[in-house]
Amino acid sequence: MAKIKRDYRFLDNITSADVAFEAGGETMDKLFENCAYALENVMVNRLDRVKTAKEKNITVEARDADQLLFSFLHEILMLKDVERLVFSRFKVSIKRLNENRYLLKCICKGSKIDPKTHDVVVDVKGISMHRLKVGGKEGAYKAMVVVDV
Repeated sequence: MAKIKRDYRFLDNITSADVAFEAGGETMDKLFENCAYALENVMVNRLDRVKTAKEKNITVEARDADQLLFSFLHEILMLKDVERLVFSRFKVSIKRLNENRYLLKCICKGSKIDPKTHDVVVDVKGISMHRLKVGGKEGAYKAMVVVDV
């Protein structure tokens, strides 16, 4: 299996009870993919052990990039909570519909959570709007996210 380059890092001294990460990407699509990988990596230590047996599609719309990222990550958590799925592959496509509307479509590949196979670290309860920020320009996008654990 080809190694996927992921651009994210966990941040210390941002919050004491929760987990924060910063992600980057050359495009908005890659930025959002890296945020999804970081979110999954908060919950599962070894994403390389997550098979891609199940495929789910996520579609969200929002008025701005911050709200789009929040909604996208929230949908990933809903799939974890409702269907007990964890993902190791993401393919994101973002379109700006107009000045006040973004559309995100994502293909997520993963499998049911299996504590015997997956190194489950923590159960993320939600995405916080506190400090959530998407910024940058083509070639250098960044996002900061805090998740409730």
